[in-house]
Amino acid sequence: MSNGHYHLQCFDEPAKLASTAAHEWVSAVGVLSKDQKFNVALSGGRITVPFLKEAAVLFAKSPVYLNRLNVFWADERCVGPEHADSNYAMFKQYFADPVSLPESQIHRYSGESEPAQAALSMVSTLSEYLPVNKEGVPVFDLIFLGMGEDGHVASLFPENMDEDLSRSNQVVFDVIASKPPPKRLTLSYQVLQAARHVWALVSGAGKEGALRESLKRQGDTPFAHVIQGREHTEIFTDIVI
Repeated sequence: MSNGHYHLQCFDEPAKLASTAAHEWVSAVGVLSKDQKFNVALSGGRITVPFLKEAAVLFAKSPVYLNRLNVFWADERCVGPEHADSNYAMFKQYFADPVSLPESQIHRYSGESEPAQAALSMVSTLSEYLPVNKEGVPVFDLIFLGMGEDGHVASLFPENMDEDLSRSNQVVFDVIASKPPPKRLTLSYQVLQAARHVWALVSGAGKEGALRESLKRQGDTPFAHVIQGREHTEIFTDIVI
């Protein structure tokens, strides 16, 4: 299903969703020349573990592709790198360690630092590695997003939407989320909208209402505002729409 702003790939089970997204990621990296870098931002969520496991298997079969990766995150919890709530810790366990991805290609948020300082540090890191568009916004090759039951993406939540949308001059900022752990760091709407590609992995019961609202032309969820601000968003889902 497509309306121009988005395209839906629908699956009958989460495993197929995760596998297809992983295969398409590897294919996107594989078409680059050996000297090109692929700047990707990942997200957390329940579907992330099977997705990372499948991606690790596939990249291990084509190790030259790993050299092209620069890995970042769409958001992170303000916890240390070994904390159970850390998106980085999940990535390290299920992808980085199995494929021996060098730390020099992994650019994590300093979740253990003071949040505002950690945000500034990531802004500096992005300016070092990513190109910018004509508005000066860093441009990722690909951002993976999940979506919550309330339609949130990254750590952009409905209750903070007006404020977060108004922070158009910020690339990364710290937020207080409505779900634990509350202190988080997130890419801004403008960065999500500026990415060359955004692939949303939307899986799980309880999300149908938020996904339907997000796909409306006048939808009013964080995910809807990302879609509306882009020419195209690819959505992988096991929800019947």
